[in-house]
Amino acid sequence: MRLGIRWKLAATYFLLIIWILAGTNLLLLHTLEQDYLGRRQATALAGANIIAASGGPDLLRGDRNAFYLARRFGEQTGARVLVVDRTGRVLVDSFGESRLEGKALRHEEVQAALAGKNAAGAHVLADGERVLYAAVPVAVDGAPGGAVMVVTALDDVYAALAQVRTRLSLVSLAAGLLAGLLAVALAGLLTRPVAELKRAVQRMARGHLDARVPVRGGDELGDLAAAFNAMGAELARVDRMRREFLANASHELKSPLSSIKALAQSLVDGREEDVEVYREFLRDIDGEIDRLGRLVNGLLTIARLEGEERPPENRVEDVGRIVEQVLGLNRARAAQNGVTLRSEVREGTEWPVNRDLLTLVLVNLLDNALRYTPAGGEVTVQAQAGKDGLEITVRDTGVGIPEEELPYIFERFYRVDRARARETGGTGLGLAIVRQAVRRMGGRVTVESKTGAGTAFTILLPACPQAAGGDRL
Repeated sequence: MRLGIRWKLAATYFLLIIWILAGTNLLLLHTLEQDYLGRRQATALAGANIIAASGGPDLLRGDRNAFYLARRFGEQTGARVLVVDRTGRVLVDSFGESRLEGKALRHEEVQAALAGKNAAGAHVLADGERVLYAAVPVAVDGAPGGAVMVVTALDDVYAALAQVRTRLSLVSLAAGLLAGLLAVALAGLLTRPVAELKRAVQRMARGHLDARVPVRGGDELGDLAAAFNAMGAELARVDRMRREFLANASHELKSPLSSIKALAQSLVDGREEDVEVYREFLRDIDGEIDRLGRLVNGLLTIARLEGEERPPENRVEDVGRIVEQVLGLNRARAAQNGVTLRSEVREGTEWPVNRDLLTLVLVNLLDNALRYTPAGGEVTVQAQAGKDGLEITVRDTGVGIPEEELPYIFERFYRVDRARARETGGTGLGLAIVRQAVRRMGGRVTVESKTGAGTAFTILLPACPQAAGGDRL
């Protein structure tokens, strides 16, 4: 069974809390143990000092009086009292056990006392009993003449610690259960945006591009939700554009095909014997085929521009020469339409550009200008290189574009005057190709126009750092 992120997060929180509780309990028990033992050591040392000070040299005689004296002190303090001489040999045992009499004690507390220092420490006997040894020196003529060691049982101390441990365990168990519930609730709260995002992604994967998630807070999850919503909106826009493009392309392709079909059917069904009539029909069919070819070529050009991922290769080119070549391709058509073509590009203007893309842009802009500039008009191409980049302007004295139409002219298949565009052979793809090609070069295109006063398209191309063959001017 695959665990979700909520349960993984809850388990992590729970284990972390348990680890903290266990560490806290151990630290608390250790602190209590040291505190209890410290108090017991202080009490035992105080008692041993009282015995040593009050008994003095009498204890070191090791006689019957010394025994009674030690036993009385032991009964008063509830401890076992041992008196040793300066060699560590037992002289008196308040318990009266003969097995220790005359035996030398090597305990570190005894050795410290014989060296003139008070010492105490906890020990575990062979039978598992815990005891406390506290030893102090017995002064004789200002020097340690022996020592008094008090032995106290620690069972009550560790019994109290056991009770504390039991209570801590019960409290920790209850706290752990509560922490587990809180961890599950907190994990659910934290992973709620992730779950919502998962459901939205699944809906979007099934084709529901309107799937959105609520944005909660300004943290990373909120940013992720906002980014997902932005992505969804962009995908919906792209899908809408794709549908519109398919619908428009189908309509545009259907129109010349329908015309060709109708003309061909007329030729098949007609009984006209005049050859000129057939030629006229064939010329119309040829014109529709040309329009169909321009549509297909335009669609292929846009698809190619949008499909390429690598940035175009730029080289330093003579911009004036490129402009003259494009103008040369259109001079015959301009002369036929009675339109004057002019170039206002300063000689020696060079810039890192992609020659093919720039040529494609100029060809489409000039084609558009010649379509909508009446006889006697003028089309001018200007280019100027400056610190902000290369600025190219194609200006005409044509019919212009209404202001309300300007935001849409770069959309595919959009025509300002559809009836006139069909008469002039326009496909509605030229300016879309211009915008995409300029974007490929990293530039931008703007338009200024006024009805009856002409139109000016301006392209701004920034310097390209990876241009081969030259530096920015």
